Amino acid sequence: MKLAFIGLGNMGLPMARNLVKAGYEVYGKNRSQGREAAFAESGGKIGLSLKELAQQADVIMTCLPMPADVEQMFLGPEGIVANGRKGLVLIDFSTVSPDLCVKIASAAGRAGMEFLDAPVSGGTVGAEQATLSIMVGGDKPVFDRVLPILEKVGKNIYHVGEVGNGTVVKLLNQLMVGIHTQAASEAMALADKMSLPKDMLHQILSNSFAQSRIYDRHYTQFVEKEQFQPGFALNLLHKDLVLVKKMADDNGAALPIGAEVERLLHTAKAQGFGDKDMSGMYLYMKEMNEQRPETK
Repeated sequence: MKLAFIGLGNMGLPMARNLVKAGYEVYGKNRSQGREAAFAESGGKIGLSLKELAQQADVIMTCLPMPADVEQMFLGPEGIVANGRKGLVLIDFSTVSPDLCVKIASAAGRAGMEFLDAPVSGGTVGAEQATLSIMVGGDKPVFDRVLPILEKVGKNIYHVGEVGNGTVVKLLNQLMVGIHTQAASEAMALADKMSLPKDMLHQILSNSFAQSRIYDRHYTQFVEKEQFQPGFALNLLHKDLVLVKKMADDNGAALPIGAEVERLLHTAKAQGFGDKDMSGMYLYMKEMNEQRPETK
């Protein structure tokens, strides 16, 4: 079976590498040739055009940052659906909107292809260790057929119904990630104002009801080390919260806290924090607190 993996970024590269380690023939493609070279050094294959991949691969997987990238990749005139062969299976690991997933699936179906939306959660560590959670929407027989592939990149794999449902679950996950990120950031920044050691705070709260995987991730991997190179950029979390807000608006659902977190992320991005890891919201809150006058 010949696989193609398009999008060799922070998540896609380790995922594609794990497929190579599992013994699959995998062709990688990325806008950055440096990433392609890194994939080739890991045993992956490169050098085929998108049209060639669409004609030769059995399964094409994508992991791209923005919805516009995903739409262009699948539905553009030079994209996969316009140039692919019948019987091709398409799996998108990106986080987009449910409506876009349905649009791609419909076009793929008319072209004789199958499409699954399969967004992932677990971060770069999960991608490297093949322990990702994968939420898959689409036809169950297609899911069953590609499950052995998914099991090489993830540990917790769920079929959640029709196309688009995987993305709905992922966006709900991102809603909570955003809210937890803001809660942890506010708590740590307030601890600074109160001259409370954050290592002590983390130890205590990790054994209390305030414990969360997001708080643990942000503190131990970023705040404690005072380094904020992105595993998952604040820009991308903001993009996801925009998608969540639109999904809620389109379906008449209230989102009072989520909408406020989206606004805060937008402001933080505008003030230069967008390229930092999402844990950089702590830095934004710390800066905000430093600009506030004390009232004592």
